[in-house]
Amino acid sequence: MNYQIDESLCTGCGLCVNVCPVKAITLSDTAHIDIDSCTGCGVCVNVCKKGAIIEVPDEIVQENVSMPAAIASGVATAIGTVRDAINRYTNSNTNTGPRRGGKGRSGGRGGGGRGGGSRGINRQNKRKR
Repeated sequence: MNYQIDESLCTGCGLCVNVCPVKAITLSDTAHIDIDSCTGCGVCVNVCKKGAIIEVPDEIVQENVSMPAAIASGVATAIGTVRDAINRYTNSNTNTGPRRGGKGRSGGRGGGGRGGGSRGINRQNKRKR
């Protein structure tokens, strides 16, 4: 596993530079990781308080894909997944409308107020099937 600095999150504090056992991280305005020197130990990730050091799968590094493109791709995938989940959730709940008239368990449909309670609800569910 390799790591990359998200420059938009890096504050340049230098904590990662100080803990890197192979000195693969340099600092100018923000930190920079030399991918060829990095062993992937992850010590820098644990010390970064801003979460600016992110994992980059080896295949992305080998394909020489720029980090912003890799991040954008991951974000787009995540947004699509969340949007689909929200749509599934909202579509599955469209059949359930608001409760009627606040009649509670036995005063509405099925119960009739005669102690029928849950039996009436079961009858109602069987009709829907």
